[in-house]
Amino acid sequence: MESIVEKRLRGRPKSFIPNEALDRAVEMFWEYGYEGVDVDRIAHAVNVTKPALYRAFGDKSTLLLKAVERYGLTYVAPRMAAFEAEPDIHKAVIAFCEATVKAAANEARGGCMLAAAAVGQSERVAEIRSYVAQGLTATADVFSKRFEKEIQAGRLTRTPTAKVRGRLLVDLLQGLQLRGKVGIGRQQLLQEARSYVPLILGRQM
Repeated sequence: MESIVEKRLRGRPKSFIPNEALDRAVEMFWEYGYEGVDVDRIAHAVNVTKPALYRAFGDKSTLLLKAVERYGLTYVAPRMAAFEAEPDIHKAVIAFCEATVKAAANEARGGCMLAAAAVGQSERVAEIRSYVAQGLTATADVFSKRFEKEIQAGRLTRTPTAKVRGRLLVDLLQGLQLRGKVGIGRQQLLQEARSYVPLILGRQM
């Protein structure tokens, strides 16, 4: 049975696959930001006409929002799932930091795609900023709940609080991604990320 992804809109080249186009849009918005990319370039990159891209995703600002959502599903959600699934909290935090640094230190697309997408003055960029802010809060909440569970189980000290730890981890990761964007090397960032983990976890019981 033909999948939804495989169904093609009229006029679309046979090679056009929506998720692949979104992945390319993610890469381009990540590297250049919203105002540094036009739809013509994205269409050319995925070998499709601009009208076909518009029919598939709407205008450029709507494409950005869909690309941001795709980034969350592709890059962020798997890290969060792995964090929650790892039974050892120390290993969970280390692994999350390392995965974030490896993505942020990419030579072509350093930093955080969400931060790159939130730069600009358009109405949709303002919407993206709100989306990013909500995402950061939700991420901190997930971290905090896990830290609270570890505190209640006696595996972490009660200070700093779970909420402070959650926000600290989010802020740390954002800082590492910014440093990756400006060219700080992966190995240096990995070493620093690992050295910060004791500050987040405090003294383990």
